Amino acid sequence: MFSRLKDIYNKIKNLNKSIDTYKDESIVQSLPTVAYVNRAKKFVEEGSYEEAKKVLLAALDISKQDYLVYKYLGRIYENEQDFKNAIINYEKVIALNPNDKDVYLRYGMVCLYSDSIDTAIQSFEKANKITPNNSDVFTGWGMALMKLKKYALARDKFVLAAQYNKYNFTAILLSAVMDSRIGEYSSAEEKLRFLIKVAPNESSNYEYAKLKLLQERYDEAIEYANKSIAVNSKMLPAYCILGEVYSIQKNADNTHEVFKIALENGLEGALLYFEWGKACVRLLDFGLAEEKFNKALEQDENFAEAKIGMALVNAYKGDFALLEELKERNLGNVYIQEAIGLLNMQENKYDDAIDMFNKALKTDKNQIYNYYNIAKSYIQLNNNYKVREYFDKFVESNPQYINGLLDYSKWLISVSDFEEAQRKLRRAEKIDSNNIEVLNLLFFVSYTLVKNNVCEYNIKEAISIANRAIDLGQFEYTPQKQELEDVLKNLSESN
Repeated sequence: MFSRLKDIYNKIKNLNKSIDTYKDESIVQSLPTVAYVNRAKKFVEEGSYEEAKKVLLAALDISKQDYLVYKYLGRIYENEQDFKNAIINYEKVIALNPNDKDVYLRYGMVCLYSDSIDTAIQSFEKANKITPNNSDVFTGWGMALMKLKKYALARDKFVLAAQYNKYNFTAILLSAVMDSRIGEYSSAEEKLRFLIKVAPNESSNYEYAKLKLLQERYDEAIEYANKSIAVNSKMLPAYCILGEVYSIQKNADNTHEVFKIALENGLEGALLYFEWGKACVRLLDFGLAEEKFNKALEQDENFAEAKIGMALVNAYKGDFALLEELKERNLGNVYIQEAIGLLNMQENKYDDAIDMFNKALKTDKNQIYNYYNIAKSYIQLNNNYKVREYFDKFVESNPQYINGLLDYSKWLISVSDFEEAQRKLRRAEKIDSNNIEVLNLLFFVSYTLVKNNVCEYNIKEAISIANRAIDLGQFEYTPQKQELEDVLKNLSESN
């Protein structure tokens, strides 16, 4: 006991040697811990958090009843993002001085960062009672409601925050984000246009780009995403916007280039590879999508969304094990819906498959491979009208996707619509003039049409297609070509 008192005495004695330095900072000169707090404040202002903590912990040896010591310890731990210790210290402040004017704001924020959302909201409510109309309180309160996905309520708090401080650009930005979430695009547009004029930082430009994406104004989305990156080359979400837009536009070169640039700028991580994989799915490159989802899982083996992406690409390979593991918890996810549709197809439940593919399209209208899945399902149901409808939708949405034109053409041939098959195959030939499958099928339909309507020009054209296929070394219709050559010879002799 004596040694402890002596230790405290020595601390006070050592402090008194330099107490004059802190007299102007101490409100109550008789409380030694106040001087400790003031010394710690200087260290905090200099960013010397470890030194500040040493001073404050030393103050606790003198008294554990000074709420200011805990308050500054809380701020230090908060700045260091050690939210657990920040919470502990702020709770001690509340216990010692429940009417402190700003502790509830700080306590609410660290609870928010720690995902203790209900506690955070209670703290913001208390803060608002003690210091009404505080812009920062309303901002934190709105952020907590945003985490609970109560977007309209969150927007109302952000609006109040901006009313009480017109320079609270964070509140204005977040209220615009909430407007976008609840579909009030005109209100979001007004706020974001204001922000990109007065505070054109990476966040305001990014959110404006995101709004333009939602409005399907893709050129503007590209413009403002690039502006966001120009301000901050590390702004990964802006690269993701570009990747999404380019993949929706079926511009594979630009899509992959964007993600490569993000990698070069040091942004490698699970999120980047996941977004890249999603872009590959939109581009209908499921093999590359699988590679990117796997890379995302290498970065973070517990990344749930990347696992869902893998469930989809596995389903296209006939492997539904991961789907069975994930589907119950993720029925609202577009990839899970699409994969369930594929499972229904495998089980010959074509009506159920069509229902799931349509559900996926409602979830994300850009998940357009489902048009193709629906067309294939209607083939099995012998509904030719619907097969045409959905194949038309698919090839219209993917005009450069040669496999879609090929599959459509094969079905048209199977129902003896050779003229329409010829039109689709000619479109495919323009995409890839050396595609051997296209050339063989184009010859076959041309041969069939020529037989029904003999025309010297058309015969020569069909033979020309056959010769191109022969040059590629994989021609499949030699007897039919010979037949046309004989017809052409006879026509020449008769003339």
